[in-house]
Amino acid sequence: MMIADHSKIKVLHLITLSVVGGAQDNTFSTAELHDRTRFDVHLACNPDGAWLERARKSADSFHPIPTLVTPINPLKDLRAFLQLVRLLRRERFDLVHTHTAKAGFLGRLACWVARVPTVVHTYHAFPFHDFMARWRQRLFIALERWACPITDFFITLSDRDREFAHGLKILRVEDAETVYTGIAFDKLDRAAPPHLTRAKLNIPEDWQVVMTAGRLEPQKAPHLLIEAFSQVVAEHPKTLLLLAGEGELRPLVEQKIAEFGLQEHVRLLGVRDDVPDLLRLADVFAFSSLWEAMGRALVEAMLLGRAVVAPSIYGIPEIVHHEETGLLYEVGKVDQLAAGISRLLKHPEERDRIGANARRLTRQRFDLNQMVWQIENIYERLVPQSVRPIEYLPLPLPPNVVPLPIEEEKQLSA
Repeated sequence: MMIADHSKIKVLHLITLSVVGGAQDNTFSTAELHDRTRFDVHLACNPDGAWLERARKSADSFHPIPTLVTPINPLKDLRAFLQLVRLLRRERFDLVHTHTAKAGFLGRLACWVARVPTVVHTYHAFPFHDFMARWRQRLFIALERWACPITDFFITLSDRDREFAHGLKILRVEDAETVYTGIAFDKLDRAAPPHLTRAKLNIPEDWQVVMTAGRLEPQKAPHLLIEAFSQVVAEHPKTLLLLAGEGELRPLVEQKIAEFGLQEHVRLLGVRDDVPDLLRLADVFAFSSLWEAMGRALVEAMLLGRAVVAPSIYGIPEIVHHEETGLLYEVGKVDQLAAGISRLLKHPEERDRIGANARRLTRQRFDLNQMVWQIENIYERLVPQSVRPIEYLPLPLPPNVVPLPIEEEKQLSA
């Protein structure tokens, strides 16, 4: 019989899927980097995903939940709920941290039934948005309001998301904190030089490159980017659009490419493991999402000093300051998206200035070690001292995280 180490906080990270995605990267990175001298780390999710092996390796113990799926499925949802209750009662976690919509709702309900002492939920994105049926939107908001009282603490990816959620009464602002998504800078900084990637993809030297990365799904609206790019090509004929990602809208995207005669100007690259190389090659990064908490690919582009064009939604304006760290446009407005891309292609000096500002700001806010430090600090504030007799002092900020000078921060945030 294994004896629990009560000097450590026993944590479970619960997320719905083990697919490639921003929420998964955030969650698995946190589990990977937790301090094992202070935390006993468990992770549970659906085991049918491309990142299953990463999920298994990220934690000390992995718990597969095969019935935890994204579409509403009453039978599978009930089975997943009961399996979660059994897991929570058996393992007796000190703290459960839920991620994403389905795991967030079922997990918090299971925690309430199993009497888990401390429950934290991260809103990587809201389960509702303005592009779904009104009744469905109201239903999801009602479910989140119902789960609010049984949640001890909330994490959002931006201040704007925290304020928005507080306005909807799905979190308590006094029990919430913004923790920016952490990204490993070293992987980005190892990206291949642009001339090598250009040669690898056989792109002519005198062509400019626009790039985006993300699933080809309704949320990302890649077909709108194709429509916008048709206007860009009319003004800048020597321009190539690279789309990294795969999904259900690929047939629609291919149809749009044919409709606008863009076969020589658009390349669908599918799922890639060299996204940092592609980002470093790009002259402009374009984002066409209809709803997005922040957008990991967007942040990575900014971290590499790319000038971006992005919709003014949710937390994006918190880092994309119009004409300072990027260009913003009204969500869904194809003409504005096209105009922003064309402007940056036409004015390289402005593009370089914006890209440099973007890199400087994001390098301060999205450090991976800082994210894990903040999350661990939240855990230690929340978990009762009785479960961990060792008294922990407040953790210092990681040595590689240096706050921006006040005046510089004010200037970029203006």
